Amino acid sequence: MKKWIVFFSIALNLLIVVLALGAWFNRDVFISAFVEQLYIARVSFFDSYPLEAGDVVMLGDSITHGGEWTEIFPAHNVKNRGIGGDTTAGVLKRLDPIVARKPAAIFLKIGTNDLTHGPERDVSYQQYREILNTIRSESPATDIYVQSVLPRKAEFREEVEAYNREIREMANELGITYINLYPSFLAPDGSIRDELTYDEIHLTGQGYQLWQSLLTPAMAGYRIQLP
Repeated sequence: MKKWIVFFSIALNLLIVVLALGAWFNRDVFISAFVEQLYIARVSFFDSYPLEAGDVVMLGDSITHGGEWTEIFPAHNVKNRGIGGDTTAGVLKRLDPIVARKPAAIFLKIGTNDLTHGPERDVSYQQYREILNTIRSESPATDIYVQSVLPRKAEFREEVEAYNREIREMANELGITYINLYPSFLAPDGSIRDELTYDEIHLTGQGYQLWQSLLTPAMAGYRIQLP
């Protein structure tokens, strides 16, 4: 084999290793950039395909984003407004076009990303409350449903439960329906049940089926009225 081929092969392999190491050590930067681009793309899509009055809105982060809600609830005018990686700040930032369309209901599930890359808890809670108050003031006829944050790895149990206590109290104070998904997804060790997730945060099909069953009673009042 010619020497230049050997040298080229070695150099190429070294380049791949360097790039891989660079990506690893700067993974937070890469992840942040990806989330930012995803947010921009999704908001652009939402702007191009706006809601209609009477829609049921699933509003949240990647767990909501991952649900094929028109298949989960085919008898409803349901729209997915989830964005992977989103936080209370992100939802608040993109809320105006949603409430402007006067949806019939908003099912809000946000907060798990605030635990890992969001603001201080007090700020997160303040932003959560502002989301609820904005919906109330800008679209008073819209029914609001606050959904609990789901379990994650067992190490997050205390943080998730503390967050859920706060948003449950907030919902009760404001007279908003709270849907407690958390216990149904919880494993004995404090993590999310293995069969409901593939990475201890995002859901499998079985996880979405469970979620569907828990939302079905609340969804009953929003069925499409056939002629």
